[in-house]
Amino acid sequence: MFERWFALDIGAYEIRLYDQNRHMDAKMRTVMAMEKGEPIALGQDAFSYLYKGPKVEVRYPIWEDDIDASLSRLLKKCFEKLEIGQSLLKPCILLAIPDWYDEERKLSMERILLDSGIKKVRFITNTDLLWTREACFLIHAGHSYTEMGIYVNGTRRAYKKISFAGSRIDDQIKKAVATKTNCLITSEDACSLKHACSDVFWKNRNASLQCHAMDRYQRLGQITISASDLWPALEMVEKQIVLWAKQCFKEQSFDLKQALLQKGIHLSGGLAHCFGLPQMLEQAFGCPILVSSAPEYDIINAMKEELP
Repeated sequence: MFERWFALDIGAYEIRLYDQNRHMDAKMRTVMAMEKGEPIALGQDAFSYLYKGPKVEVRYPIWEDDIDASLSRLLKKCFEKLEIGQSLLKPCILLAIPDWYDEERKLSMERILLDSGIKKVRFITNTDLLWTREACFLIHAGHSYTEMGIYVNGTRRAYKKISFAGSRIDDQIKKAVATKTNCLITSEDACSLKHACSDVFWKNRNASLQCHAMDRYQRLGQITISASDLWPALEMVEKQIVLWAKQCFKEQSFDLKQALLQKGIHLSGGLAHCFGLPQMLEQAFGCPILVSSAPEYDIINAMKEELP
């Protein structure tokens, strides 16, 4: 009573927020531009500072296992979009977290949310949101990590968290560009090339892709690179995800393996869109790979059913 509940999915790539009362969503990129320790641009606006020189730092508050307290600034901005602070009802957050969060990390996230003006925080794990009542094999491939698990009637039979995910592909793309062109690109440019590559490959085509880059003389210009030259960057990371998934599966009993293959593998997270991963999993396991039309929203959509 006298509380207003929101669902919050804080990803290394994007923050997603849902207002239960008004059935409205808000989102923003998890990035900010800092100058002399103070934020000068938040979310998408920070990208205009990517090439402004060493005085401006484009910072990612969530990077693999690290979470910076500056994340609270981004959360406040996201909350403003849904006018959280303008309601007389106390704002409360249902926060989705990965299975590997320990109590210390939960407390850290709770402090960040309280600093952002939230009155109450409740946690729910990604797998609690996604697992089905029967045997299921879940793979959530996001931007900074991939977590996978096998569950039977709510009991975890296997679980693994690995750092092979979207950002690792971006790193590999940066290396490929440097090798092919002798130029450096930002993580954002690499991420854009990743999406462009994937789109081209889904159409069974190759294409020349362009982006901004800095040459060895620190001059900003444009480079052109073939999508096929970047395929090894996608393939390397996706193969690692498949290898770890096979390891989780290998440890299970014969009957459970049969049940899992019959049900299919549930693939969620932004990387589920990426060309190659669903195909490699299907080839490796010989079963359906179940991907929604918007897998990056699977977590926040499932949370809508869990709000008080």
